[in-house]
Amino acid sequence: MDRLAFLETLAKTYDHNLAELSEETSFEDLHMDSYEAVDFLLKVEEKFGIVIGDDRMLEIRTMRDVLNTINECSQEEI
Repeated sequence: MDRLAFLETLAKTYDHNLAELSEETSFEDLHMDSYEAVDFLLKVEEKFGIVIGDDRMLEIRTMRDVLNTINECSQEEI
């Protein structure tokens, strides 16, 4: 399963009416409040074995931001 597909599957647990997720989809588009967005990101951390700093979490708005963060954090681990 590619990363965007995982994010889509995860997002559907929050927004049951979600038809399709794109990189431009924001947490606002998913009708997530800040607590749900943090919970979403914690699940991303768990899935990919990364740690997203608090400051970075506050900057994430779209799925593109999430994907970029996964890539950046994965590179930091190497």
